[in-house]
Amino acid sequence: MYLNKMKLTHQKGFTLVELLIAIVIGLIVAAAALQLFLGGIISARMQEAGADLQDSGIFGVEYIARDVRLANYGNENNPILTNITPMGGIVLSSGETNANLLLKDVSADLLTKSGGASSVGSKSDQLTIQFIAPNDMLNCEGVKVKANEYVIQRYFLRADGSASNLALACDANSAGSNEVSIAGLNDKNNGEIVMPRVDQLRFYLGSKIGEEFVYYTIDEYKKVAKDAVQPDIPRIVSIHAMMLVRSKDSVSSKDLDPKTDSFKFLDGEVIATDKTTKYVRRMYATTIALRNGLGEKVYESAQ
Repeated sequence: MYLNKMKLTHQKGFTLVELLIAIVIGLIVAAAALQLFLGGIISARMQEAGADLQDSGIFGVEYIARDVRLANYGNENNPILTNITPMGGIVLSSGETNANLLLKDVSADLLTKSGGASSVGSKSDQLTIQFIAPNDMLNCEGVKVKANEYVIQRYFLRADGSASNLALACDANSAGSNEVSIAGLNDKNNGEIVMPRVDQLRFYLGSKIGEEFVYYTIDEYKKVAKDAVQPDIPRIVSIHAMMLVRSKDSVSSKDLDPKTDSFKFLDGEVIATDKTTKYVRRMYATTIALRNGLGEKVYESAQ
């Protein structure tokens, strides 16, 4: 019969050991591929966070610097800037006489001060400036201001959506007045956001006493100026602004450790209060020369 003539053949398969070896090799290759994939994702997120921080930081720093350069503009009669200079560009004091802001009963919360909110272990600063608009322009809230109108603006940190999420904001007085006025300086919108996700904001006052130059914190300057008498009150010639900015999203990187990562300001290092979320953080700083520096020399040489 045909069936009897059929020749039986034997087919060999993989042994159990060979299968196990193949599975292990496959897992190793898959793990390596997965590691490369995850590494690429982390790298992409780090780059995205860095680009976001750079865009936000550079824009915010330049925006502040542009406005602060206007401080003291229109104050030709008082080129030497201290805590009692009438119409002084850096507003440290208020009152009818011997003060920067020539108004009485102004809340200290609207002046240049320390003690603001932050997301690190120390308080943030607020910088308040005043000037006469040199031309038609927009104030920091985007409202049109005409030439020769009085402008007063304050820069500070405030909550943005939640108490733990802070942003650098700027609040301006109401436009339309050629006289000193704080109307609208503390309105309901609490200022327009200039830079989101700012953990810390500090301003240091570059000051001269004779030929000596030193950077003071706001509180240090107030104390030194209070204890000094004319002509030895430190003269403010520059502002050094420093801010710590964080990314929008967390990044799973072994290079980030919020428990130990510290950031150095002029008066010490700080660590974020959130020690669990791995945000990318970056420091930004700028030094702004105030227009009273040159005016001081002209003023002194004219005597």
